[in-house]
Amino acid sequence: MTTQVESEDIPTPESKRWDWRVIFGICVTVVWLATGLTYLTSIGWVDFGNLPTGDIGSFLEGAFAPLAFLWLVIGHFMQQSEISANTRAVQLQEESAKRQVMYSRRNSYFKLLSLVQQQLGSIAGFHLISVCGETGTQEISPDDYAELRNMSANGDPELFVRKMAALASRFIDDSKGLTEVFFGTDIRTRHSNNFASTFGKLLASAEAVDQDDMVVNALLFGSPSGMLYRIIRHAQGKEKIDPMTGFATVQERSGNTNS
Repeated sequence: MTTQVESEDIPTPESKRWDWRVIFGICVTVVWLATGLTYLTSIGWVDFGNLPTGDIGSFLEGAFAPLAFLWLVIGHFMQQSEISANTRAVQLQEESAKRQVMYSRRNSYFKLLSLVQQQLGSIAGFHLISVCGETGTQEISPDDYAELRNMSANGDPELFVRKMAALASRFIDDSKGLTEVFFGTDIRTRHSNNFASTFGKLLASAEAVDQDDMVVNALLFGSPSGMLYRIIRHAQGKEKIDPMTGFATVQERSGNTNS
């Protein structure tokens, strides 16, 4: 999709029409010249030609000075119109350039989003095996984990993110248990902080290209990564989540998304 300046907004030679001021000037000029010729005819061309050169020059100067002034004024106003039209064209081109830059940034953001989702999925996967693997509750065997990794690599990068969010939902009323899941060991703490930091940077990138907060809200409140990010912030005590409606329904963004 390419944003272009609409052609009808910029005047082109083909689209120009006779300016009413030009038509007015031509009419006045014709009437003025016709009046002058009628006057010269009335006094006789021979008599006019026998006048001294200085008198003829004064007559012609007086006859054409009003026309010169008239066309000077008409040219001034037409020049002002051209300047206004050129200014409008420049403004339209600047707006088009800004839209193209914004569109380019959004394209770059969505390409980045795919890569970051994979990174977030990997972080969540390592976090999940730390909690539910052999060093944790042993709910997930190495074979199960390998199968989940294969599913995640084949088109479902947020699989582990959803698994972590589902695991956290068990402790919706147990703050101690929630803290244990995310910060119970140094490894879990590192994974939690890494996930929150990476998602916070992604959120900042979304804010830079999103003028109406649609992308930001969808990312923060409508994606598994956004849900898990807010759960981690809840476990850190940086964001409160309504226990009556669940983790994904309190739409209150913190001012510091990179914490």
